[in-house]
Amino acid sequence: MKKHSTKLTANRQTIILKLGGSVLTEKMSGKPQLKKAVVRQLAKELKQFVKYSPQTKIILLHGAGSFGHPLVYRYKLLEQPLTTAKLLGYVETICSMRHMGNLMTSYFQSANLPVLPIQTSAVLTEKNNTMALSNLRHLWQMLNTGFIPMLGGDMGFTEKKQAVVISADKLAVMLAKAFLNSKIIFATDVDGVFEKFSPPNNAQPLSVLYSKKIKNILKKMNEQKNGYDTTGSMAGKLRALLSLRKKEVIIFNGLKQGNLTKALTGQQVGTRLIF
Repeated sequence: MKKHSTKLTANRQTIILKLGGSVLTEKMSGKPQLKKAVVRQLAKELKQFVKYSPQTKIILLHGAGSFGHPLVYRYKLLEQPLTTAKLLGYVETICSMRHMGNLMTSYFQSANLPVLPIQTSAVLTEKNNTMALSNLRHLWQMLNTGFIPMLGGDMGFTEKKQAVVISADKLAVMLAKAFLNSKIIFATDVDGVFEKFSPPNNAQPLSVLYSKKIKNILKKMNEQKNGYDTTGSMAGKLRALLSLRKKEVIIFNGLKQGNLTKALTGQQVGTRLIF
């Protein structure tokens, strides 16, 4: 069954669309607050693309934003030992993420998009203290039925009983490796990848970036702590992408109207990364 499903996805392009937490939420506020107008606009553009290209399969991912990162910090969930207070904080974080997913689903439903939320930890398994994809058959079945599966940043545990943040960026990379004919599109709150962070006001993002140059970009990048971000921001995203081979990735500003349409339809927008 697994080989058969892989052949199915190889004949149709699968777009792995990750909507960043800084695009969807007021990430720096520390409060679980969705940018409703932004989500509505993204849903509208996604609906237009689905009508334009119904044969393309889409897996939707979303970051945790202000619904997850502040709680991870507040309860110090990544620190040992796991006390009762931390376990309760873990539950609160999971519930907050489910709430975010339900809110987003309602907006996509209003746009007549069959977005179906999935608990991210349900398609992951922990092995040797690292997370790996499992039970992909369920995802393939959903895609082939016509659904748009939606997964988000999540929490998990290792065999050593240590809590870990499941990054949607890393999840995007794992999915891109599993689906042969696939590409990743990252909607962020910046215009693309720059030579250095933070760039001057008049700086333009790189239009194309080859994988062999990413390490140099990372060396130049003055990585800054981005508020409550627990997944590494842009530098973490680029590091996660380094393991890709024969893939295309687009990083663009999802806050600007029309940019998602450009990214989905192959028009120039943001930075195109080639692996």
